[in-house]
Amino acid sequence: MTADWRDWEIDEIPEWSPVAQNILLGVLAVTLFAASIFFVLLPAQEEVNAAKQEESLLRTQFRIKAEQVAALPDVEEQVQELQRYYARLTQQLPAQDELALLLAGINDTGLQYNLNFARLNWRSGKRVGWLHQVPLEIELNGSYRDIGQFSAALARLPRIVALQDFTVSRVDKRSDLRFVVTAHTYRYENREFGGEQ
Repeated sequence: MTADWRDWEIDEIPEWSPVAQNILLGVLAVTLFAASIFFVLLPAQEEVNAAKQEESLLRTQFRIKAEQVAALPDVEEQVQELQRYYARLTQQLPAQDELALLLAGINDTGLQYNLNFARLNWRSGKRVGWLHQVPLEIELNGSYRDIGQFSAALARLPRIVALQDFTVSRVDKRSDLRFVVTAHTYRYENREFGGEQ
């Protein structure tokens, strides 16, 4: 006699046939297994994936910090090299009492290239950071070649001289040119690196 499954009642499970009981246990086991995967294993897998990503990030941060620590001796060496470079540059800046010598050197350089000075005057300077910028107005006449050689010679002076805001115009129908330029040099406000007055 075969019974219809719709007639089965839950409270009659002990009276069911062993095959039906085993099928019911199997269905319950599969349902329990699926529920444990869905509610336990999947959230745990997400936590594992998040932990793996965090581990990868921490490893990368550790590697970066290890490289920075390994580079510290190089950084200290670079700082020392920058300080040596700074010392060399600051030796090229004229002190207040050396400005007259610099002016004489510029004048001698111009005369060496057969240039005629119409004006060679210091203007009032201004503070630029930790330096004092001292502008020098230069106006002279001469040939194009001599003016070019003069400009190159100023760049080779042992003191820093930067040429800015120049104009070149013809003096007359001859080959002479008028060269008007503002040259800048710098001197210390305070001899300490980056110091303020």
